[in-house]
Amino acid sequence: MAMKSTKITKTPAKKADTPAEVVEAAVAAGKETVEAAVKVGTDAATKSVEKAAAMSQEHVEATKKAGAEAFKGYEDMVSASKAHVDAVMKSNQILVKGAQDVNKLLLGLAEASLHDGVAATKKMFACKSVQDVVSVQNDLARANYKKIVDEGRKLSDLSTKVAEEAVEPITTVVSKSVEQFSKPLAA
Repeated sequence: MAMKSTKITKTPAKKADTPAEVVEAAVAAGKETVEAAVKVGTDAATKSVEKAAAMSQEHVEATKKAGAEAFKGYEDMVSASKAHVDAVMKSNQILVKGAQDVNKLLLGLAEASLHDGVAATKKMFACKSVQDVVSVQNDLARANYKKIVDEGRKLSDLSTKVAEEAVEPITTVVSKSVEQFSKPLAA
């Protein structure tokens, strides 16, 4: 059998990254970190709000059922309606404050990411060898991963706390209404 010969060509070595490219890469890594943290927080907030909405819907349905059977007087209806409106207003205030807290956390993350990017750039410029660059890159990757996980957890916890606090006034007033209007039915 005849063997085919293959021609091996050398590819020219890649030029070392310029300081601008290194800075751009660091900024891109910081941007990815913030985007990942925002996504984790957004997902957690969405789940918490969906849970709160489902709970509210259940309570509204329970109130409708109890109300249809129990509202006998106009004064009772007016009183219950006012309490429900007040509860919704209080929940909205809690949600607005919670959104502000989430935004403050996200802004802090973005600011920290920017500072971390600058610090990473300085570390990269201080490297004397390829091995130093690889070591710094590995350290930065580990630190960014840990930061994403930790900050994502904080954002998730904050979102859950806000959702639970926001649904509490509605849950309380609906529970009181159901209890109040169920008493005549039990008698």
